[in-house]
Formats: sequence, structure tokens, C-alpha cells
Amino acid sequence: QVWDEQLARAAEAWAARCLWDHGPPQLMKYVGQNLSIQSGRYRSVMDMVKSWHQEKQHYSFPHPRECTPHCPSKCSSSVCSHYTQMVWASSSRLGCALSTCANVRVWGSTWRHAVLLVCNYAIKGNWLGEAPYKVGRPCSACPPTYGGGCSNNMCFTELKSNKVSWF
Repeated sequence: QVWDEQLARAAEAWAARCLWDHGPPQLMKYVGQNLSIQSGRYRSVMDMVKSWHQEKQHYSFPHPRECTPHCPSKCSSSVCSHYTQMVWASSSRLGCALSTCANVRVWGSTWRHAVLLVCNYAIKGNWLGEAPYKVGRPCSACPPTYGGGCSNNMCFTELKSNKVSWF
């Protein structure tokens, strides 16, 4: 994935609203979005992002968007959609932002002095009935626009200056 300033600016504008919700609605038609929030004990941004990646344990590839074991608290099913959005093959651009919020309503309670992370992905992933990637030789189906770049078994454009690597 490459860093996208436009997606980052949109994430910054949304994070500044201090809402624990995906949005804005008009953008959600085209952009995938992951949210993370913390209050109290400090967690680094990397830890917040790693929590999305750790949802891999709840995902059963190649079953489209099928999450396994029991969900963490406060949700109706297993959560793996943050992970699948992170690894969605056609989501090639990423932009994130942090906001410090005095008060945020989260699951019916107010979190004080919270830090909200918003990451936007384009093109949007997590399409119903589809898996995030295909079985096969790594980088064998990279889009022609990528110029044939392959690193860590993932397609990437030759624009190394914008390359984002989480781990």
C-alpha cells in the first residue's frame, strides 16, 4: 500500500469530529475505514494497528469474510473485518490520522481524554461474498498499474518513497 494524502486529510477531518462511528457517509461508498480508540492506559499507534492485524486469528481463509470463534465483548459476531480490510488485495492506497478528544461516546459510555485513530483505504474492500485475496503464487495477479513491484509477497508500485510498511 502507498500513503495517500487525500485519504489522510479525509481521515483527519473525520477524526477531528471525535465520533466513534464510520464516516462521513458519502465517503463510505468508496473508501474502507478502520477505527481504533484508546483512553486511559497509553497504547502506541503501532499497538492500535496491530490489534486490527491480530484479528487474523478470527478469519478463515478462503471463506469470504467468515470470522470464527467468539467475538470480543460488545459486538454481535466475531470481528475480522479490520484485518480483512488491511490485507484486501485491491486496496492499494492508505491514509490515517489521529485526534485527541476530550469526550467520545463509545458503546453507550463517555470515554474521556481519548485518542481516536482513523485509517481510510482505497479502493474499498470487505465486499460481501468475496475473500480479501486469492490463492496462488504471491504477486501473480498484480494490476498492470503497479509496474510489477513485489515485496514481502505483496504487490506494490515502484513509488518506494510512499510505501507504507506496518510490520
